[in-house]
Amino acid sequence: MASRVEKRVRFRRSAGTATPIDILRRGFRPPSKSALAADLSAIDRGEGRTLACLFRGLSGDFPRRFGRKMRDLAPDALVIRPFWSSPLRAKFRIPREAITSAHLRPPSLGESGKVMDDGIYPAGAIFAWAAFVVIICESADGKFELGVPRPDVPLVLHYLNSRAAAPADGKQ
Repeated sequence: MASRVEKRVRFRRSAGTATPIDILRRGFRPPSKSALAADLSAIDRGEGRTLACLFRGLSGDFPRRFGRKMRDLAPDALVIRPFWSSPLRAKFRIPREAITSAHLRPPSLGESGKVMDDGIYPAGAIFAWAAFVVIICESADGKFELGVPRPDVPLVLHYLNSRAAAPADGKQ
């Protein structure tokens, strides 16, 4: 069941979620393969990561329109919280075991402008890594969609389709 969240635990940003300073430091290049692999390893160890995302619900109590959000891949739950500039301040916590499946949504011409997908940043183009890809998730509370930065797609699918890991300190 999705629930409201009060206290936030801070996690390290994923490699695909970059600030303008990060992009300048990388010289406008995509994140390195080693940084992306480190994120996957961290999730396997039970650590969390924070990512930028777009979020909307297709059913349940979730908002129906795509909105800018931050997403925490916590060891026990997916936490959706507002982006710093978002006027909508709702936060959601979806337990990891409540997410039954996650898969890529086929590209949709009507949605491409809303999620910055292949219509704006086609594969093979110089800034293809800057695109967002939509992942459809099914949970006990209904379906929802996550617009995910392209470099973070393997990380998010790995997180959503794997079982909840033990916390990093080994305590349950």
